[in-house]
Amino acid sequence: MIGKMEKQKIFTAGYTRKLKGDVSKETSLKLYDESEFIIDEERVLELPHIYKPDNLFGKLRVNDDYVSAVAIYEAYNNLTPLEASDERLWTYLSHVDLFNYLQERWPNEKSSQYVMDHWFIKTVSQNNLLADNLSGMWWAVYLSIDEGRDDKYELTKELLINRRDFAFRTLGTYKLGRSKETVIGILEFIKENENLFSTKFEKKSRFITKHLNQIGGIKSIPYFNKVFFKKELEAISDKINSL
Repeated sequence: MIGKMEKQKIFTAGYTRKLKGDVSKETSLKLYDESEFIIDEERVLELPHIYKPDNLFGKLRVNDDYVSAVAIYEAYNNLTPLEASDERLWTYLSHVDLFNYLQERWPNEKSSQYVMDHWFIKTVSQNNLLADNLSGMWWAVYLSIDEGRDDKYELTKELLINRRDFAFRTLGTYKLGRSKETVIGILEFIKENENLFSTKFEKKSRFITKHLNQIGGIKSIPYFNKVFFKKELEAISDKINSL
């Protein structure tokens, strides 16, 4: 069965740079209003062990980031973090497989900056990977999925439903945003202290991520599990409440 499946395609690095350059020079903006983005097929590669998912576009929901994020993650759940940091993959998806999804998701008037913000990853820093419309959803699920729960996506819901800025911007601002144990610890603390975060969520979430990032400056984050981060946040719960 797998032998008959189509391997996932990506752009070459040079073609990815060219597409970015064309947008910066405003020579290709009209293409983003077309029903199909015509690409140079000679500048496409195949991933050797990643296969194109069946009807991923049909599983995405323009107004539901949670549903879309889970669909993207499940379609590519065998990606390694390194592979999921490859802008060539996400740029291919944004211009080919999921081009129409992005058109529906971001239908406003096109400008150079608008297209760069919504169809490309600026750089492959964690901040930009989480901020990107496609890679950000994969990373949001990867960092929050917990196989030990009855509903492994319980914390993903906590992260994505009504908290897009926290998922795609706040966490990515800090290095700890790449630490799965840190993110799960933060989400469990928030879920277990709903009253604490019922008001001023954005301000409080920025405060706790900044606090943990400062700890990361003197301790090696990867060596600690979620319990450590929850205890650190419990110790400052009064400060969080006073914000």
